[in-house]
Amino acid sequence: MSTVVSVSFTRPVHARELRPGDIFAFPEAPTTALTVVETEETPLSAELTLATLTLMGCQEPLNLPSATQVRVMRMVRTVTLDCLLCGKAEEIELNLPKDGEPLSLVCADHSPEGDAAPAAA
Repeated sequence: MSTVVSVSFTRPVHARELRPGDIFAFPEAPTTALTVVETEETPLSAELTLATLTLMGCQEPLNLPSATQVRVMRMVRTVTLDCLLCGKAEEIELNLPKDGEPLSLVCADHSPEGDAAPAAA
């Protein structure tokens, strides 16, 4: 098993960053979880782009300025990181609010919890 070093996910998230499967709430209603089914962006002018979010259980899509800040509860992303020791690239899936933003990775070949056999002396 690989070891990932991460930092707390504290940066603001804008509506334009949401993807299907993400769960978020508005800062004004932090316990009302909304699940994104589909997203679309519509540029209205050089200064304004709308994020159109289709939400689970809602008949009509929600249109927000794409810079609207939301509080994410689930935001799963797949990232590729290179092992710090051997440089081998590995894809990992993280729920950013829970697991944090990844900084570095040590692959299973070098991780103390890894399944790899120790190198011969």
